[in-house]
This record gives sequence, structure tokens and C-alpha cells, in this order.
Amino acid sequence: MKRLVLVALACACSGGGAHRADKVEERARVEKVHRGDVVDRVLLTGTLHATQSEDLNVPRTPTWELPIRWMAEDGATVKAGERALEFDNSSFVSTLAEKKLNYLDALMQFHTFEDTSALDIAQKQFELDNAKLVLAKAKVQANVPADLLPARTAQERQLEQKRAEVAVEKAEKELASAKAASSLEKQVKQIELDKAKHTIEDAEKAISELVLKAPRDGIIVIGEHPWMGRKFQIGDSVQPGWTIVSLPDISSGMEVRAELSDVDDGRVHVGMAGTCALDAYPRELLPCVVKELMPVASAKTGGQSLRRGFALVLSLEKVDATKMRPGMSVEVVLTSPIRERPDLIVPRGAIVVDKAGKAHAHLASGELRDVELGVCDAQNCAVQRGLADGEAVSIGGAP
Repeated sequence: MKRLVLVALACACSGGGAHRADKVEERARVEKVHRGDVVDRVLLTGTLHATQSEDLNVPRTPTWELPIRWMAEDGATVKAGERALEFDNSSFVSTLAEKKLNYLDALMQFHTFEDTSALDIAQKQFELDNAKLVLAKAKVQANVPADLLPARTAQERQLEQKRAEVAVEKAEKELASAKAASSLEKQVKQIELDKAKHTIEDAEKAISELVLKAPRDGIIVIGEHPWMGRKFQIGDSVQPGWTIVSLPDISSGMEVRAELSDVDDGRVHVGMAGTCALDAYPRELLPCVVKELMPVASAKTGGQSLRRGFALVLSLEKVDATKMRPGMSVEVVLTSPIRERPDLIVPRGAIVVDKAGKAHAHLASGELRDVELGVCDAQNCAVQRGLADGEAVSIGGAP
């Protein structure tokens, strides 16, 4: 392992020598050997997000995909109730007139049936009433004493009463059957009418839901297309549930969302601390801590790349609402000690490796001293022999 470290240092130093040859006037910088940690640094890039936000999602409609007709500009300020997002409603408007005609047709059929059914029931009622009159007449005639009439006539009147009773019973059954059939058919027609009415209401509701208004005052943040790797644009076809626009609540706090490549699996853990710097303000380092880390690496939805990563979220200790805006890019540096105990460390820029692979420390006095090195990180190396705590070394300058 030490041999690999020395080879790496030799390459770095040889490159550094060529660099110094181009800049002969570069002044040497003096630093001191001190106790410290050789750390593992993980560099990430992320974006700034509010911990809470109001999301405007694609509504669920009979049409699966909806084109974006209009949306407010990214970063624009809107007031509560103002239009923020609108989807294309042409497919619903074109069929709304047809749906209304279907409803009118169903309504006319319903009324026609009601009138026809009422006439049929009235006819059955008239036949029943007439049969009852015939029965009443037959009963009167049949009640005449038989000894006052010829035997044949008395028998015929009794038979006529029986016939009238059967006719009344039949008319009552036909009336009841007509009413039952009319009631059932009316329910079917009512269902068809309600269905036609609901299709109109659904279409009108869908049209109204295609215009999304801001639920409160805020700043518009356009979301990213899950397949295209860019922000949503007017004309994109989107699916139900997608977040197209959000109104972040900056007062709720800010966080950084980044992605750890699967090749760096195990180098980052929840609770790991580091610094975050906005690309717009690179010199202002903000302490941050890994708050969430997905346990499984995943690829971007719909992407063609085989690259996979672990989504992670970092919390910020300090939020400056005057400078921070959701969507700003952030550089993240996460560090963790390679060893638990502090080492005597020297800057890598003060190490010179000769052709034989031996390491030397460039002291501030100009002397080159043989040293024995341990593990190294991107900036420092652990010193096992050759230097003492507090000794001054020189970095850069003329060779």
C-alpha cells in the first residue's frame, strides 16, 4: 500500500513540477506539521429544496396523458388564487357538446317513455274499471231469485257473473303487471339519463381541474421531467400524479438532495457530517449532515443509462432566506476519518518523491528530509517517521 501511495505522490509531484515551471514566480507557502485526521472525502453535487412545499400535480382524468398548455415561469412570484398551471383541455371540450346532445336525447326518451307508460297504465285502469262495472251489473242480475226466472236464464246469469269476476281479476293482473314493468323500465331510463348527465359533469369537472391555481403566495419552482432529465416545458405530455409545479415554504427550512454513485457504496452513512456550498456562493461553507440515505440504488425513471445511485438528503444547520432559493446547485463535501486516532500529518504538496520512489519532505529551510509515510487522503499524508510536530514545511515555489 505504501508503494502505491509513493507512486501516486511521484506522479502528483512530477505534474506539479511542470506546473511550477510555467509559473516560476509562484511563491512558496509555509505550513506546519500537526496532529490531525487523514480523512476520506466524498464529493457530491446536489440541489437545494425546501423541506415543505405545496405541490401542483397532474389530476386524474379519463385521458391518461395530458399536454401542458401553459405554466408560470420558473422563479416567478404568484399570489394565492392566481393561475399557476394549465393543461390542454381540447380533447374534453370537443366531446362535451356531443355528451350534451346525448343527454338531451336520453332526456327526450325518458319523457316519451313516461308519457307512453302513463297512457298504457290509464288504458289498463280503464279496462279494469269497465270490467268492474260489468261485474257489478252481472251481480245484480245474478241476485234475482231463481224462482222468478226460467231455469236457463238463471244459470246464464250466474255464468255471466263468473265470467265478469274472471275478467276483473285478469284486468287487475294486467294493470299491476303494467305498473311493475313501467316502474322497472323507468328505473333503467333514469339510470341512462343519470349516466349521460354524469358524463357531462365529469367532463366539466375535468376541464375545471385542468387549470391549477396557487394555493398561497409563493415562488414557482418547475419540477424535473423524470424521463428527460430536464425541467418540464410547455407541450410536454405528463401523467397523473406527477408534480409539475411546487411552491416551496422557505420558512420551514431547506435541505440538499443529492445522489451517491453505486460505486461509492459504503462510503457514506446517515449522520455523516460535511460542508455544503452553493455554487453561487462557493466561499460560504455551510455545515450539513446526511439525514436520509436510500438503502437500495436505483436508476432514474425511464432513463437509458445503466448508472445507478443512492438518493440521499442532507440537512443544513443554517438557512439564509435572502440568498437561498430552491433549485440552486450545491457542492457537497462529506468527510470521515480513515483511522480513529489522530495522526501526525503533512500536506501532500510538501512531499517530493524521487525516481527511486523514496519520499522526502520539503522543509521551510529548503532542506529535503527523508520521511516515511502512512495512509494519505486528497490533501494530507500521515507521517510515520522523519518529521516532528510543529516543523515547518514548504509548499509550492521554485523547485
